[in-house]
Amino acid sequence: MINRLIALFFRRRHLVWAIAIILAIYGMYSWKVMKVEAYPELDDVTVQVTTQVPGLSAEDVEQQITTPLERSLYSTPGVTTIRSSSTFALSLITLVFDSKDDYFARQRVMERLSSVTLPAGAQPSLGPLSGSGGEIYRYTLESENKNLMQLSEIQRWVVMPAFKQVAGVADVNNFGGLTKEFRIELDPAKMQQYGVVLNDVTTAINSSSSDAGGGRITRGEQSYVVRGVGQVHSLEDLSSVVVTQKNGMPVYLKDLGKLVIGHQEREGIVGKDYNPDTLEGIILMTKYQNPSTVLDGVHAKVDQLNKQLAPQGVKIVPYIDRDSLVKLTVDKVTHTVMEGVGLVLIVLILFLGSPRSAIIAAVAIPAALVTVFILMNFTNMPANLFSLGAIDFGIIVDGAIVVMEAILRRREEEPDVVLGEQDILETLSYVGRPIFFATLIIITAYLPLFAFERAEGKLFTPMAITVSYALLGALVCAIALIPGLAYVALKKPRKVFENKPLIWLTEKYRKVLTTLLLRPVIVYSITILSLVAVVLLGARTGREFLPELDEGALWLQVQLPTGISLDKSSEMATNLRRVLLKHPEVSYAVSQVGRSDDGTDPWTPSHIEMPVGLKPYSEWPNGETKAQFIKKLGQEFSQMPGYDIGISQPIIDGVNDAVGGAHSPLVLRIYGPDLKEGRRIGDQVVDILKGIRGTASASLFQEPPIPQVIIKVNREAAARYGISIADISALIQTGIGSTPIIPVYVDARQYNVTVSFPKNAKNSPAELGALQLNSASGAKIPLAQVADISLKTGESTISHEQGERQITVRIDNRGRDLTSYLAEAQQKINAQVKLDPSQYHMEWAGQFQSQDRAEKRLGFIMILVIGMMGALLFFQFGRFRQVFLILGVVPLATLGGLIALNVTGNTLNVASAVGFIALFGVSVQNGIIMVANFRRARGDGLELDQSIITAASERLRPVLMTATVASIGMLPAALATGVGTDVQRNLATVVVGGLIVSTLLTLFIVPVFYYVIERFAENKKWNMPGRRSHR
Repeated sequence: MINRLIALFFRRRHLVWAIAIILAIYGMYSWKVMKVEAYPELDDVTVQVTTQVPGLSAEDVEQQITTPLERSLYSTPGVTTIRSSSTFALSLITLVFDSKDDYFARQRVMERLSSVTLPAGAQPSLGPLSGSGGEIYRYTLESENKNLMQLSEIQRWVVMPAFKQVAGVADVNNFGGLTKEFRIELDPAKMQQYGVVLNDVTTAINSSSSDAGGGRITRGEQSYVVRGVGQVHSLEDLSSVVVTQKNGMPVYLKDLGKLVIGHQEREGIVGKDYNPDTLEGIILMTKYQNPSTVLDGVHAKVDQLNKQLAPQGVKIVPYIDRDSLVKLTVDKVTHTVMEGVGLVLIVLILFLGSPRSAIIAAVAIPAALVTVFILMNFTNMPANLFSLGAIDFGIIVDGAIVVMEAILRRREEEPDVVLGEQDILETLSYVGRPIFFATLIIITAYLPLFAFERAEGKLFTPMAITVSYALLGALVCAIALIPGLAYVALKKPRKVFENKPLIWLTEKYRKVLTTLLLRPVIVYSITILSLVAVVLLGARTGREFLPELDEGALWLQVQLPTGISLDKSSEMATNLRRVLLKHPEVSYAVSQVGRSDDGTDPWTPSHIEMPVGLKPYSEWPNGETKAQFIKKLGQEFSQMPGYDIGISQPIIDGVNDAVGGAHSPLVLRIYGPDLKEGRRIGDQVVDILKGIRGTASASLFQEPPIPQVIIKVNREAAARYGISIADISALIQTGIGSTPIIPVYVDARQYNVTVSFPKNAKNSPAELGALQLNSASGAKIPLAQVADISLKTGESTISHEQGERQITVRIDNRGRDLTSYLAEAQQKINAQVKLDPSQYHMEWAGQFQSQDRAEKRLGFIMILVIGMMGALLFFQFGRFRQVFLILGVVPLATLGGLIALNVTGNTLNVASAVGFIALFGVSVQNGIIMVANFRRARGDGLELDQSIITAASERLRPVLMTATVASIGMLPAALATGVGTDVQRNLATVVVGGLIVSTLLTLFIVPVFYYVIERFAENKKWNMPGRRSHR
């Protein structure tokens, strides 16, 4: 059937060429419009539930908000993990699902939230539908003539709404700046003078700002809408609000203190380079959108806004633009591919001696890529480093090389004869079937990658799909396009190119192979030594889930001493930025201290997040590598007292947070009811980790307890004075905490009105105790008479995992593979840390969980895949002994790849694992074609040893060509450095190193074992039906 198909394509080659041209044009179009990203979304389907409760401590948030919500969310279908963080005024709950539908998961969560009863004013909401890599654009607003308040107004009411209009933008967050509000700063002395308490003021404001609708009235034939206008719209309106009467005269709000347009009490500060106080915008992309398309819309909106804001002297200045990473990645991969294709052409010309033949064989590469682009676009599959980086052009071009070499060999055998169509078809009949089955078996080798789920599935499955697309495209090219092109190029008589080095090598190869057939014990010894080396090197090679991905930037997580003020933290952030900017490798440094004013970040002023930009590596002094620079920074940071700094990268930091919940690749969770004891255990763990090689940083993720002012109501005293708990709570929330009272609408903008006491009236327990409340009799009672005020410490953050309290140890390892590091850490911690197992236990989490899940599934699936490969081989050869021979050499093919990994210091990870699969494919393909040629030669009547020597010699050139093409073609990727090269470099290292051993296996071990097995079979009379032509 395969030969009939080849004949059909060959005889209608002009139609095939026309279709190929049309598909090439459509493939180029598909590349232009398909979704392109730097890295895939690695996190699972997650839903974040955010609940803001102004003024509540972490303990109160845990008790009143987080725990009731968790209890309701436990039963949500599909949830695998519930992780929560309770901090001052904020509850964050993250739910991880095993499903693939984000919208369905969010709908399920909303259904559960609707049944929860929470304290008044607490309204849970869902976070934006964005992934760990959703931050695609960050910018600052800069101006020489606008102050921070004016820039904040432009940001909030002009810039952010404009960006939210861009298709594919999930949300726009603001960090830093000032949040404008109408502030009433009450004077306690004047309030005492007029006999007014805070409750009187808030009641007066609430009752003095409202509009009313009076329906309609009719006058004659005209109808009128009745509007009652009474809302406050300005400071003048507020100042005229009457609070009470004193001696028959109204007491206005302006009589009780100062009314000013101020700003909300700041929760965080942004500093950029040498500017200690600015503001930034963070644009989040909706999950699964095309980053290139969304960024095009963002760029267009930036240009529009800059024109609009130019007359005001304001400019949007980006400092993170994902488009730069995408373009840098695509350019690097494209450059590497073009270098590889160029080297492939050179190698083919050297082997074939014919530029025309080399170009025809190389047609398989663009044909495969066109197939990939068309099918990826058709299935809406994104192109990224993992999906495209897995394509091995050596494997792709193998089939075309075999076809081209077979036709060229026919021309070399009959240089003076015009080749007819039947001559070409006869030649192709020898190789068509083996190529077809070899391609199917290589695709089968990639089948395990389809079986993975969650994060590992998002990495492996696109790789398997794109490689399968490429192999199918290359197969179709080899059997449909190459024969017709080769016929046109080689049908006329031509002078034969004599490759003298190859002729000499062939003669030497025949002699060595003859010797090995006579002395197979040599091959036995080499095989045993190789298997031992595979086991030893396999045990020695480090393992981890992901290679070290280079994003061309850094992301610092900085922990400062607990309980420090926002101003002090900003000062320390400025100092850290100066330290970074003195390095010529750094292009920018931005510090985010604390949380944004909207209160949705779980950080305190003791925490800094810091994006750090790096200049192109070509501009770095002294040829320094990124790893060396990070090591230098780590040493410098360790000498800075008060700073605990973890170094990561923007996208990976988000992935690590989604996986482990602590912005690090590895975490250890200590579960137990007493957080103090959990911290003691955690501190002991940190001390142990710091003594283990490979620990870059280790610390507790949760901040230590922070100072708190505790106002505990004396219920008996409050009842005696007739003061309700609600009155006391209102005083604390509004007067001390500046909780908004009413909104004020000014044109299309909305601002809060807050009432509070000046700082000098609430800076100590004594001053707080002097604040007054109304008793039932109207007497003014100080807060100290109905509440006990004291200074204590309380939790900064309370974390839960599956509803259980836990302390997290965050760990960054560097300079050592994760698997061996984790094994040593587990062994030492289990031996040295003592805890009460009835109340406390420890669990590890991080990227290794994805690796463990992948390995467990792989073990079972590989058995099925090997069975499928065996079935296909049996269908091709009909001999179990030949099936076992071809599959038996696969483990030996890993030897070269393992040697290459150990020599270069790389690890066994996602990328290198795909490289090994590619290596297996080359070994199996060469084995199939070699064995098929043995059978053909044997079928022609030659003796067993002569048939093997003759057939192996014939296959020497194509085997050497495919191996050389695959290794030389991947050499630029193996040697590449910089952004966008990590995946290809690991994959290519395995392929380049492994093909040396794989080629030796095909050329020496396969023929010798085939000879031994077949001679044994002949002696047993098993092979009599096989002595026939297999043409």
